[in-house]
Amino acid sequence: MLDTIKEFFKQYGTTGLFFNAFFDGFILPLPPDFLLSTLAIQNISNPTILALICSVGSVIGGCIGYCVGRFGGRKIVDKIFPKFSVIEKGEILFQKFGVWAIVIDAFTPIPYKALTLGSGLMRFNPILFACVSFPVRSLRYILVANTASFIGEQLRVQFEKTVLLVAIVLAIVVSIGFFIKNKLVNNRI
Repeated sequence: MLDTIKEFFKQYGTTGLFFNAFFDGFILPLPPDFLLSTLAIQNISNPTILALICSVGSVIGGCIGYCVGRFGGRKIVDKIFPKFSVIEKGEILFQKFGVWAIVIDAFTPIPYKALTLGSGLMRFNPILFACVSFPVRSLRYILVANTASFIGEQLRVQFEKTVLLVAIVLAIVVSIGFFIKNKLVNNRI
């Protein structure tokens, strides 16, 4: 199922990336990192621009998650995510570290929706939530996109060198093979 969702978003490029990040902020189980990395490697756009598109979608989705937690309460959150213990872990993290929980969660691969819903349930300041989330999410996605782009470019260059070397060796082996075959055929005549 996740592969189907991933392919759906991938076919729409940057728009798909935005919506993947948006839905990841409150409901989708597929983080946008995979699609962001794929698009960065494919040079769809500047990796930093891709990261910012992802960040905007993620934070807007996070604000929706915040509203679901705040105005829907525990009853709605439990209906959307029955037996989803990450929400409780997000609340515990939030109670223990306060605003630093946003920084930790926004930068790490911990499901962002856990904190968005949890901070809404905890009635954290929504302006502070968004103002802290955006730069931290942006930094994270910029690092992911640029790293993927750099590594992808290095792998592409290495692949091209390897393919060129294999093609040259293959051409030499085939040429030698034809030469030997012709020599053997000519010697029989």
